[in-house]
Amino acid sequence: MNMSSIDQVLVISPEADHHQKISGAVERCGLGSIYCKEFVEARSFLARQKFRVVFCHDTLPDGDFRGVIAAVNPTPVVVLSRFAEWDHYLTALRAGAFDYLACPPDSAETERIVWSAIDRQNLQNGTNAQTKPALVGVS
Repeated sequence: MNMSSIDQVLVISPEADHHQKISGAVERCGLGSIYCKEFVEARSFLARQKFRVVFCHDTLPDGDFRGVIAAVNPTPVVVLSRFAEWDHYLTALRAGAFDYLACPPDSAETERIVWSAIDRQNLQNGTNAQTKPALVGVS
């Protein structure tokens, strides 16, 4: 499958299993994923291409999510964290994160966040394209 860069998400996390869980969810959204463990590695990807969404662990070996948010603005950044606490969620949102996902990432929640980010991007770009697969048998 030949995907353009905008058809991909970037996952920045020292935890490879987080990428695997996110990857499965974003594939169901019709997107691919690229994985890296550190911010310095992510910068090389970010310099070459754009992504639909960036998933970034709250702490990285060489930085944290705040540096990623500054580097990719206005691309939506979803902060990944071991902590499912309200204070951590609010800290991430106040720093400019699009959303927050407690780890290990839940597949359904990951998909919801990706669709929400795509919908927001479509609204900002003035497009009204139907991007989600049609739900059959839902009334």
